Amino acid sequence: MKEQVFVSVVFYVHNNESTVAQTLILLDQLFDRHFKSYELIIVNDFSQDATLSNAREAIKLIHGDTTIINLSRKHGVEHAMMAGLNKSMGDFVFEIESAAVDYPIELLYEIFQTSTQKGFDIVAATSGSTDWKSKMFYKMLNNLSYMKLSLQTETIRLVTRRALNSMLNLKEKVRYRKALYELTGYSKSIVTYESVSKGKSKKVTRENVSLAIDALVSFSNAGLKAAHYLTIAFFGFSLLMGAYALYNYFFNQSVVEGWTTLMILISFGFAGLFFIFGIIGEYISRILTEIQNRPFYSTSSVEMYKEKRQHLQLVERNKDNYSV
Repeated sequence: MKEQVFVSVVFYVHNNESTVAQTLILLDQLFDRHFKSYELIIVNDFSQDATLSNAREAIKLIHGDTTIINLSRKHGVEHAMMAGLNKSMGDFVFEIESAAVDYPIELLYEIFQTSTQKGFDIVAATSGSTDWKSKMFYKMLNNLSYMKLSLQTETIRLVTRRALNSMLNLKEKVRYRKALYELTGYSKSIVTYESVSKGKSKKVTRENVSLAIDALVSFSNAGLKAAHYLTIAFFGFSLLMGAYALYNYFFNQSVVEGWTTLMILISFGFAGLFFIFGIIGEYISRILTEIQNRPFYSTSSVEMYKEKRQHLQLVERNKDNYSV
């Protein structure tokens, strides 16, 4: 017997022309098999290849209602997923951030059962083969965070409607969903699976580095603590150099007048000051982002496919802007 609840699947794609069609068909087959009512929401993050056209072709073979949200520029995973989450209407919402399926597709239904049978509002799935870069980042963030975080790599996530609404209502502009879900206080469970594509390490990109910096600055005191420690360190160094200069002045008459000492003091002192100013600048930029209150994302079109295979209807709205 099929599940009677309505579920939404928010699926992120960016330049995934080789995998998007196959993944969409796999997702549709799974949800058609287990759920009476469901919707697929594809967030196309300004793909420059055949991702969009391949997705449209795959929709002809899909049973469930499907929506394609085309973003007007590259937004990155976090803000792009917000576009899909805002559009979703399900009692339960699946978040899938990659078109590459390295897990058994039935895992999606297993985490749904974990949520409904054990009462968890958030259930995430993670692979046992996380690369060292991710492990190092999450260990640093968890240790430095003032929020007592326990984050780790998550491949897919299921959230209940109340947990999702609680996260969407948070006012923060840095939308790092893993940490924001922790803020909601809803119960969470982690399901571990064996990856079918072992040995593939995730590439470090500019987007990943930027997101890591945003998370560290917004959800920890690491920057401020570093600035405080550096201030103390360089203040102590200045005192030592001053004591050294006084010692030479009174007890070493042959020393060349303090060009070397002065240059060392100036070099290290200003290096520390510039580093501290850089950290403070990061926090000032975050404050500016918060007070500007700009939309998280902008769309060029929204395509809604309402019927099943035989009779597809397309409704398109152009140049809409959405914000929480």
